[in-house]
Amino acid sequence: MSLAQISLIVAILAVVLSAGALIYLGRLRRRVATITPDTQALARRLKGRSMPEAFNEILAHLQTFSERMNRLETEAAQLHHSYTATVQQVGLVRFNIDENIRGDLSFALALLDAKESGVILTSLYNLEGCRVFVRAIQQGHSEHDLLPEEELALARARGLADEQS
Repeated sequence: MSLAQISLIVAILAVVLSAGALIYLGRLRRRVATITPDTQALARRLKGRSMPEAFNEILAHLQTFSERMNRLETEAAQLHHSYTATVQQVGLVRFNIDENIRGDLSFALALLDAKESGVILTSLYNLEGCRVFVRAIQQGHSEHDLLPEEELALARARGLADEQS
């Protein structure tokens, strides 16, 4: 093999190794860009530290991270518990209670939580005035007889009837 051929092979190897190094550097930069700010701060604090000091610093960082995760899990559980008690299902029916009055001024509004408990608010409008009723709903049922419109509002809230019903 001549000196020119060896020089060419070395040059090709150098180019391949340089390209590989550039690709690796690009990947490394992308990974560093995804590091969280607190991890970047930890890396700055570790510069120039001995191995035992760095290890202790990393353990302290992990302990802080673990405590934060525990707090977040507790808060998530509290939010989930609170969420089940919020209004999640709504059913509305507008209607005329009096055939002489138009405009669907009466209504039945069902407001239910995740356990299908809540209330039905009913407003009946006629020429003498407006009456409002509230009926408790427990697990999708009422202790009282419901008007057909209230039953429809409850069914809509529970997803058992569509808006055209």
